[in-house]
Amino acid sequence: MVRKRRRISRFPLASGPVAARRPELAGQPRCAVELTEIRTRGQDWWTLGFETTGPADLLRSELQATAALVFARALPGGVEPGPDQSRSYAEWLSPRPGAESHA
Repeated sequence: MVRKRRRISRFPLASGPVAARRPELAGQPRCAVELTEIRTRGQDWWTLGFETTGPADLLRSELQATAALVFARALPGGVEPGPDQSRSYAEWLSPRPGAESHA
């Protein structure tokens, strides 16, 4: 059995401080952050994704500002992402050496 739970927050693109924005303001320039919890085979996994839309010259700075805000706060469930626990999506899907196959 697989369980999946998604949380999405949208942050405005603005020259001022970055703050969460209500979903009904969609369509305006923004950075969306998605935190997804996946439980499979008795293990919990988390994905974290950022998607920025708006003027090309603002994308990098707004993405960096949003990421700084997100990583400055505690994530739900006590999740603490770090390089030792992080994988690309392709790595996560690939079987690890010595891992049991359930095909």
